Amino acid sequence: MRAIILALLALAFTASAQSPANLVNWRPGLVSSAQPNAEWLARVKENKYDLVVNLAPPQSHGSLTNEGGIVGSKGVTYVNIPVDFSKPTAEDFRFFTEVLKASRERSVFVHCQVNMRGTAFTFLYRVIHEGADARESIAKLQSVWNPDPVWKRFIEETLAAHGKKVEIL
Repeated sequence: MRAIILALLALAFTASAQSPANLVNWRPGLVSSAQPNAEWLARVKENKYDLVVNLAPPQSHGSLTNEGGIVGSKGVTYVNIPVDFSKPTAEDFRFFTEVLKASRERSVFVHCQVNMRGTAFTFLYRVIHEGADARESIAKLQSVWNPDPVWKRFIEETLAAHGKKVEIL
């Protein structure tokens, strides 16, 4: 019986130690994913991140009530930009851009609930501000989701506002 309990505890620890869902490596030092659990966030510094950007509002399903405290206690900077999923704004993206520009030399972990906000904002940042290949970046975005009409319009309008034209299927 003790061996079974130890095996179950080991399995639970292994599951909690796994990377968050929908993880996308955009480039060295820039990753996005779905909501990580508290155990993973407690190891954020060990995972070599200097900044965590959460794009989900604090009241979102699955959010951690003390996420900023968990991350901050590890000496990692935490920024929450509460993007309304049904109404992303140019101001939300502008703030995200300023945070990432100020953190160019740092390793950044971006997340939200499922990594829909995260992939959209990171895609836009990479294409607009880092000159990343649009097709490669779209493939990364679409590895998580195909933006709904609200997000497709937001992405296309944001690209156009920065002189970029990329077709989002």
